[in-house]
Amino acid sequence: MVTYVMLQAFLQGAFELIFPDNCLLCRQFLNSRHQRQLCPHCLGSLAFNPNPFSRQSTSGSFAFDQAWSVCLYNEPAQKLLHAFKYNSKTSLSKTFVPLMIDFIDRHHVPVQLFDLIAPIPLHPVRLRERGYNQSALLSLALSRHYGISHSEDLLIRQKMTSSQTELGAKQRWTNMEGAFRIKNPSEVEGKSVVLVDDLFTTGATVHSAAETLKSAGAARVGALTFSITI
Repeated sequence: MVTYVMLQAFLQGAFELIFPDNCLLCRQFLNSRHQRQLCPHCLGSLAFNPNPFSRQSTSGSFAFDQAWSVCLYNEPAQKLLHAFKYNSKTSLSKTFVPLMIDFIDRHHVPVQLFDLIAPIPLHPVRLRERGYNQSALLSLALSRHYGISHSEDLLIRQKMTSSQTELGAKQRWTNMEGAFRIKNPSEVEGKSVVLVDDLFTTGATVHSAAETLKSAGAARVGALTFSITI
């Protein structure tokens, strides 16, 4: 008698033969139970940020109060983030989120002291083009893990900005001026918010978002990104 478990095992085996899982970096075969989409060697090639508090706001240089970044933006991180953002590899959140949780717990990053967690939003046009907000995939998973209220539409991206990757440092700051607005200011007033994004480069994006939150009365704003440029 064929049971459901037997049928499931057969279908899973057939799926692996037709669509084998491979490491996204070196293409080495991985079995279907491998959740992080990377072989151990490539997973080890990601470099944790040795100075997780390297972007603490001082002398009003940033609107956010403190920022934490998990990994350095080396070549493997660059390839993975590009696949995550532009090639619809949304399942990479299963790789990134556990690394972020490990980093948060190991360095005692006080995310649970924040009232809200929110992603850096995409402009509606870009969201329709891409079909998903990669930062929201990360922030939602983290909010569920730590039991923090999640607000995906806390901020609205009202300005269709050019891609930051195409701009120099000074242009990045100009590009992000007035990029965001608050949907519901009463949701922000007196609250502490941690913003989540995939990459910290100059800080212009999270600064602009934090500035908008602070102008609406947010008491404290932190920023957590998966990677940071070296």
